Amino acid sequence: MRITTFVMAAIEQPGDETLSELYEEELPSYEISKKGLYTLYSLESGERLIKDENDTWYVCASFERKTFHEIKYGRQLFPPPYTDIPIEQLPFVELLQRYKWTPLNAHYDKALCHVVAVVDDIDSVPLEFQSRLAHADGDDDPQVAHSLHYIESKLNGKRTRFISGWESHSFATITESHEFAQNILIPTSSWLYLLYYEHFRHHRGAIPSDQMMPRLLGNLWASTGNEVPYNKALLQIKKI
Repeated sequence: MRITTFVMAAIEQPGDETLSELYEEELPSYEISKKGLYTLYSLESGERLIKDENDTWYVCASFERKTFHEIKYGRQLFPPPYTDIPIEQLPFVELLQRYKWTPLNAHYDKALCHVVAVVDDIDSVPLEFQSRLAHADGDDDPQVAHSLHYIESKLNGKRTRFISGWESHSFATITESHEFAQNILIPTSSWLYLLYYEHFRHHRGAIPSDQMMPRLLGNLWASTGNEVPYNKALLQIKKI
């Protein structure tokens, strides 16, 4: 199993040193329904920065992970006060400190997180394991989800499952298609889904895309919350 986490957090406007190093990238016109809603930038080191129409900045980064411990602490915005975790196990914290980026939300210590797992057979992955991926949980976290809410797609006989976390600011994608992961999911869709998720959370469930997949994801995310109506017929539910 190959696991990659994609994290995203709002930050104060970067300093002039960072701004001078940014390269503007083009967002595919069909992916975002409103022109000028987001402007995408990147650094030579690979991190992406995004500015929305209200001049709020976001930083996106990705990390290869092997354990639940690494998944959990790879999304921290601040060192956890309840345990002594070495800075090398807090890669997003280290990144923020390196560039002197300040998170905007000081009341929540985790970034939004999209966990991508590439597997040979989804059915061989226990439902509890899938749930932990969707919640970006560590080994020491209790299993609180009572069911798995997900949607699936299939391409060339290979399935991809999209799973929503419960009040965890996270979700997961598990795919059997190494080709889909390598060519589409990891380089592009992984962080675009995070962008949709951020918009969904702060705009009453609205999805800034007219494409089918983002709208199905919005319905899925709504199903594990209590603020936005959703269509139960468009998702699948399994008891854990």
